[in-house]
Amino acid sequence: MSLNPRPSIRTLADLARAGFEIARQPVTKVDFEVHHVRDRPGYLRDLAGGGEETMAFLETLCSSAAGVGVAIGARTRKRADDAEAVGPHDGQQRAEPPQPGADGWIFGQTAWPNPTFIYESAETFEGLVAIDPAAREVGEWHGLAVRDVVKEIAEAAVAVAGAPLVSVQCPAQLPTIVKTRNHDLSTRKETPSPPRSLAVRFAIALRDVSATMRFELGDRIRELCEKQGFGLWIADTRPGHRPGNWFEVCPADDARSPLYNGDLRPRQRVGTCLPITCAGPARAGSTLAIVSFLQRYPRVGVIGCAETSLSDVAFIHLLLSVPGVGTERLNRILGKLLHEQGAPARPRRLLQELFSRLGLRPEEAGPQAQPGASDPAGDYQTFAGPAFAPRPGAGPESLAVWVSWEVARRDDGLAAPLRCLYQALGDVVPEVPDSPGVPLSEVAGVDYLICRATEQSVVRGKAKLAVPKAVLRRFSGPGAEAPAAKLCAALEDAWRARVEKSGVDGVSEVTVAWREFWLGHWAYR
Repeated sequence: MSLNPRPSIRTLADLARAGFEIARQPVTKVDFEVHHVRDRPGYLRDLAGGGEETMAFLETLCSSAAGVGVAIGARTRKRADDAEAVGPHDGQQRAEPPQPGADGWIFGQTAWPNPTFIYESAETFEGLVAIDPAAREVGEWHGLAVRDVVKEIAEAAVAVAGAPLVSVQCPAQLPTIVKTRNHDLSTRKETPSPPRSLAVRFAIALRDVSATMRFELGDRIRELCEKQGFGLWIADTRPGHRPGNWFEVCPADDARSPLYNGDLRPRQRVGTCLPITCAGPARAGSTLAIVSFLQRYPRVGVIGCAETSLSDVAFIHLLLSVPGVGTERLNRILGKLLHEQGAPARPRRLLQELFSRLGLRPEEAGPQAQPGASDPAGDYQTFAGPAFAPRPGAGPESLAVWVSWEVARRDDGLAAPLRCLYQALGDVVPEVPDSPGVPLSEVAGVDYLICRATEQSVVRGKAKLAVPKAVLRRFSGPGAEAPAAKLCAALEDAWRARVEKSGVDGVSEVTVAWREFWLGHWAYR
């Protein structure tokens, strides 16, 4: 029998890492907060910048879609901080009642991490699927398409790679638009794409890093895109190519996918959307289990999503489109359910009970999930609501500005760099054109942010801001440098100056660019 040394070496390395984490902190839990809010430009700044509602967490995920935002913060609690000794399988059995906030609902809870889950050290297969790049408003068919695409990607991760889906993001920015005249490189011109498009960006962890595995995954996703008329890009992994460099596989088509033409109902505009976040030990197959369950409800779609692991706990956020139900009625029914004594916390049980009360029926009963390993998300907690009426996000009139930073490990690892960034936005553009007296810090929105602690005692962050293109007028003028580049250079200088004045030690790798692949060397994918 022949032996392949690569899997055994990687397995031993994973076991050694898990053993080290367990030995260092024999009993740990992760405290976290989940904020489901109406998206507004200053929400994250206010949340991380101070006051009674400050979210001083070590690792953070933020995302927005259709005018609805999610902010998740996590911090590991050591054994000495535990109020009581409990076992890792005594998780919350009933749904967590929300705390109302000015912009939405706030949930607070704890979870047990999975220290064997590898994020940083794993090779990844990263792709970008464009569903409808020209969409100006979200229709029901968009939600069905996103749901089906996420399900197929999650299934490919499990069936082909046998590995976890480590990140998912929708909406996402498409690659930079490059044009030349008659293929003459001297006429090459790059135009930034809108900050957000109806597209799904994903990354699958790879334990088998062979070219064969990458081809198998690529072919599986390519077949899906060709069948449905979607665009597909794969991350360029050649030497010298960094996150944000893409290789086009299938061109994006602005036409409706032929698979969603048969039924007239999905052509309607989405009227009600419901944010849900599922949290539990990071493991392969959890996203597939949740989205497969949603597919049983033929008209419940997904118009936005964000997934990652923080402190070895998986967070799967989905913005559901719920047809035929108004926001007030949905919130009334959901609020009553969450405050009942026996309200279930598990994803399948909570959603099944909610959909039943809303009058939504599944197409077929399907196999019931068994507790334990048969349902990878069977022990996850679910945080749902409130429902919102969707609204358009940043469109072509906005510019994507990417930022990244690194700071010495501290409990409020997000607060200082973010506070200085917003101050720098006001310094660079104290008054936005067409908005007298309004600084850029009051209108720049955070489309996506990831802040993660590393084993090198540092916290690294990366974010994408949506900035009105009108501010570029302040940076137009003579010279070969484009206004967008001038804006980013000025913002980076102002950000560094604010960091130095703040007196916070250990802040470095401060970078601003309108191209993602121009960010600092250590920026996350």
